[in-house]
Amino acid sequence: MALLPTLWRNRSRSLGRPLDDFRDELDGMFQRFFGGWMAPFEDDTGNMRVWDFDVTENDKEIAVRAEIPGFEDKDLDVQLNDNLLTIKAEKKEETKEAKSFRSFRRTVTLPPGIDPNKVQATYKNGVLELHMARPEGAKSKKISVKSN
Repeated sequence: MALLPTLWRNRSRSLGRPLDDFRDELDGMFQRFFGGWMAPFEDDTGNMRVWDFDVTENDKEIAVRAEIPGFEDKDLDVQLNDNLLTIKAEKKEETKEAKSFRSFRRTVTLPPGIDPNKVQATYKNGVLELHMARPEGAKSKKISVKSN
């Protein structure tokens, strides 16, 4: 009879979030069967961090700031093709014990007309900063929004 309250509690809980409950049940089954080492939906993001990436602008310039720690400036590949800015970083390391590969890639659409020869890029302490002059024709204009 002790099983009936548990089933009812699980049933009432699952009325609101059935997919989450299914995932929990499947994780529990894998943990019981394989001893926990092979749970398919186990959260693996505990040590993972999404690094900061910001694009700011004012009347004079556009600035891009990207946190890309663990790379050296020679690992970075920054390209401006028409109005697409692409930042890539790759690093391969090989020791006797292990091989590792790290990569970063982000593409941002910028206003057309930015001169790639005038872009200033610095990389210090794992942070890449790009500063580029805003093109003359790309000045922003505030648009007023009215409610009905």
